[in-house]
Amino acid sequence: MFKNYLKIAWRNIAKHKGFSLINAGGLALGMASCLLLLLYVAYHFNYDKQFDNIDNIYLVENNQPGDGKIYTFAATPSLAAATIKTEVPGAVRTVRTVTYTAEGLLTYKNNSFKKAGMFADDGFFNIFSYHFIKGTANNALKLPNSIVITQKLAKTLFGDEDPINKIVKRNNQLPLTVTGVIEDVPANATFQFEFVLPWIMFEDTNSWAKNSDWGSNFARTVVQLKDPSALTRANMIMKNMVERHNNGNKNQLFLYPFSKLHLYSEFVEGKTVGGMIDQMKLFITLAICILLVACVNFMNLSTARSEERAKEVGIRKAIGSSRSSLVSQFITESVILSLLSTIVAMLIVVLSLPYFNTLLGIQLILPYSNVLAWVAIICIGLFTGILAGSYPAFYLSAFEPIKVLKGMFKGGGSALPLRKVLVVVQFGFAVFLITATICIYRQIKFVQEKSAGFDKNNLVEIPIEGDLGKNVEVLINQLKTDGVVTNGSVFSQSMTDSGNNTWGISWPGKRDDQTILFDVFRAGNDFIKTAGVKLIDGREFSGAYPTDTAGKTVMINESAAKVMNLKNPVGSLIKWGDSQLTVVGVYKDFVWGSPYEKTRPMISQYIGNNGNIIELRLNQNKSISANIQAINKALKTYNPAYPPTVKFVDSDFEKKFKNEQLLATLSNLFGGLAIVISCLGLFGLAAYAAEQRVKEIGVRKVLGATVINLATLLSKDFLKLVAIAIVIAIPLSVWGMNKWLQKFEYRITLSWWMLAAAGLITVFIAIVTVSYQAIKAALANPVKSLRSE
Repeated sequence: MFKNYLKIAWRNIAKHKGFSLINAGGLALGMASCLLLLLYVAYHFNYDKQFDNIDNIYLVENNQPGDGKIYTFAATPSLAAATIKTEVPGAVRTVRTVTYTAEGLLTYKNNSFKKAGMFADDGFFNIFSYHFIKGTANNALKLPNSIVITQKLAKTLFGDEDPINKIVKRNNQLPLTVTGVIEDVPANATFQFEFVLPWIMFEDTNSWAKNSDWGSNFARTVVQLKDPSALTRANMIMKNMVERHNNGNKNQLFLYPFSKLHLYSEFVEGKTVGGMIDQMKLFITLAICILLVACVNFMNLSTARSEERAKEVGIRKAIGSSRSSLVSQFITESVILSLLSTIVAMLIVVLSLPYFNTLLGIQLILPYSNVLAWVAIICIGLFTGILAGSYPAFYLSAFEPIKVLKGMFKGGGSALPLRKVLVVVQFGFAVFLITATICIYRQIKFVQEKSAGFDKNNLVEIPIEGDLGKNVEVLINQLKTDGVVTNGSVFSQSMTDSGNNTWGISWPGKRDDQTILFDVFRAGNDFIKTAGVKLIDGREFSGAYPTDTAGKTVMINESAAKVMNLKNPVGSLIKWGDSQLTVVGVYKDFVWGSPYEKTRPMISQYIGNNGNIIELRLNQNKSISANIQAINKALKTYNPAYPPTVKFVDSDFEKKFKNEQLLATLSNLFGGLAIVISCLGLFGLAAYAAEQRVKEIGVRKVLGATVINLATLLSKDFLKLVAIAIVIAIPLSVWGMNKWLQKFEYRITLSWWMLAAAGLITVFIAIVTVSYQAIKAALANPVKSLRSE
């Protein structure tokens, strides 16, 4: 029986090649889009899932009250790790990690490579089950001068030599012994590094860290619990841990599951409110919707062909076929077509994946060796076939044989309302996607075009490393003399990286209940001229002023001046901890953290040449390539051991928009595919409608109807459905996009023209899709269609 179903199904598919191609093509595109989106979602859902005991690993988060709200961040006091191990029952291991100072130059023989690393306590590799190719987790970080490297770095440094016990130099100074080689860290892991160094090495090079107290938050603390049941009690003990050890400090620590860190990273008032999971939900919904749109196409086209299948159903029923056997036959046809589409979809995925990865900047891989993944793909194919074929199967099998065989059946009558509903749903979805695309693009453009408060163009940064620290002033002066740069300064941090802040600022008139978080940005000579920040009042820092070099002066931004309510800020005395400082300048706010959030109050102190970043303003009268070439040459002279590293600030600033740009890219790509799939269905329906009305068109043409009259006749019914879709989709689009925009501090207003543009684009797409078939039918020779009458 089943073999017979297969034969009949294949004959019907082969007989109607055009419809089968549209059906299979729509399903294939829908499934390929769905699979690509699910592959991307799986990549994010599998973050940090490579560790064996991930459910027992927690990151210590820190709730800090201030400004009338609660800030949550992962930086903790260095003392927290040992205290948690001692005071919290069920804490098996605790380790501290730091990544922001671990990047360095690794040298073996005559080969030097600058790589990213991290510092960690002994026990890090006991908590996180990285696979050791050489060495063991227990002994990896016990020695104070040990280093654990990845397989890729081992190959880079040593080639085919055995890395274990080899000596490498860090920053041309400290000799390190390789005690372990681990597999390369996957891209979807929170901790990204190519080498790990012992924590004690961090403290040896940063004496302030060794002597830090409970008020200094700079380490990420990881805790391994015996089992998740110990979490509630642990958090109760940790809640007031900081205050118990540092009277008056209201910070509250708590354990947060490491497995949730990537997807649920946003906190409001100390509670998690989402994060990347919101995007994942959006893409899962998009994947389901695209697949449903493809299924809708199948239903529409199958029910549209009902008259052709009516006599077949009538005869089968007359000779004894049951309704269940007919349902089975039609669903079999659908499943066969769906499985063929699945094969085509997999080919599309394989061919498009390299381009998709390049577009997203990540490395998605098809799980060829994962049996469950293939079972899931086959199940998607089967499910799609059953879902897409279910309504046509039950609809076709319900035909009454007497009416059909007497010629009383009019094809597609009862199916027509459903077909119209499905077309409305398809194009309503298209309107929503087009509106979303316009809105996301405008929001990104709005924030990008909003003034950053400093001049990003022709501004470059150089990290201070190696011998460069003692040659900073010489380098800047030489580049200025050579006309390569117009200004240069030294900063504590990059113009695009935020993070350093303080609660310890007080001023005349400050209320006792006021706790304001200030960003801390330290700078050297010519800070204002180099960065292109606008000086509102006073002066900028200079080594010519003894008060600047003695650290007795500060500059503040305009937000800080407003918070302090200082009428004449310049000359005002404020306090930073116990130090009394004089405000010598006020500068305009500039974007340092997220461009989507309001600028916080900022305070700056003079650091001379003792910073981490050299900032250079390139000479616009020379070509950029010539300037960079001259800078690289100078760096090789003054810091020969290190490869020159020059970063463009405008390029780094653009990375702040990466998440929203990715959302826009994926919305554009898969929204476009959903619209293409919808158009395929509309194209097929238009072709069938034209075919069914071929004699009517011939008669009308003979009686004098023009091509425009006939094209309008065939198109208007479809355009009515598109108009209904637009009316339904607009309020849904307004609601959905306004909800998305609420998460941005600086945001656009959803304008009427965006909705109008989405509607017009949808109408244009529908007209182009339908009019081709309509005009083709209208241009046909009426003699051919009427000669049989």
